[in-house]
Amino acid sequence: MTENRAPLPRTGDDMDLPPGKTCADCAHCNRCTAMFGHIPEDESCDWSPSRFTPKMYQGEI
Repeated sequence: MTENRAPLPRTGDDMDLPPGKTCADCAHCNRCTAMFGHIPEDESCDWSPSRFTPKMYQGEI
């Protein structure tokens, strides 16, 4: 199910994703969007502190 809402913005606390990053850039995106109602455009994490983990892309070490 796709959420039809505005993305969660950064709020200046420990739940903010890194500047310029969204949930889509996080390794946990698929799980959070499926289980917790996040959308890939969110800029804030529900885990406190944020558990943002950058996705590893092919060719990165």
